[in-house]
Amino acid sequence: METDAATRRRLLEFEIGLDRAVTEEVREEEWGEAFLCPGLSLIWDNTWIAIERTEMGAEEVIELGDRVIGGAGFEHRTIVLCDEADGLRLAPEFEDRPDWEVEIGRYMTWRGDTGRSAAADVRETTLAEILPLRRQFSREDLPAGVARPEETVEQLLELEGRYGEAGGDRWFVADGPDGPAAACRLLAGPGIQQVEDVATLESARERGLAQSVVLTAIEEAQAADPELIFLVADGTDWPQLMYSKLGFEPVGDLHILRRKP
Repeated sequence: METDAATRRRLLEFEIGLDRAVTEEVREEEWGEAFLCPGLSLIWDNTWIAIERTEMGAEEVIELGDRVIGGAGFEHRTIVLCDEADGLRLAPEFEDRPDWEVEIGRYMTWRGDTGRSAAADVRETTLAEILPLRRQFSREDLPAGVARPEETVEQLLELEGRYGEAGGDRWFVADGPDGPAAACRLLAGPGIQQVEDVATLESARERGLAQSVVLTAIEEAQAADPELIFLVADGTDWPQLMYSKLGFEPVGDLHILRRKP
């Protein structure tokens, strides 16, 4: 994968800017930033630390997570390594630890029209209008064994609303045989449009619905004449292949270290 460090950094800064807007407490530290959200305590991704300082060792990173996240009363650990080289260096050490997982967020920018068109009818909507659909997505995506699933789902929906206030409440939805079945959203900032929260109900997959909502979101994003249209894919999962077919190309990875409660 060819890395475009400057573009990757710009996209990371856009995402961090949104996170600052939706998080209840943000602390600037000499090593980076801490994002603490006790009001949404069940969402592991919304209380985390972003490490900017390079060349920290694995034990130092773990100690920092214990001190900051654990010290704030949270049992989970979510640690983002902002520097890609640091992520590549430290990921193997955490992959060997049974209580830790390494996630890879792959930044992909849209490079141009591939000639594809939406196979399904898509309409623009708002989060309020598709709350039942988003609630069902959240339930299907919850990891097994979550202790308070319904409360977790409601907190996820609250967080989605906060992102809507910070980056725009533009959603695109396509119907399956039984009604709304696939959706994504556009988040916007100066010169940037992000396609996010792409999801399809399990019962309606393999019908081209996800591609249709993404293609429509791209078309709408182009209307703003942005410098960059991007999304973040799971660097270890198949949807990135679909995004490549739709004109997205990888520009860099973000490594996230996670320890479940």
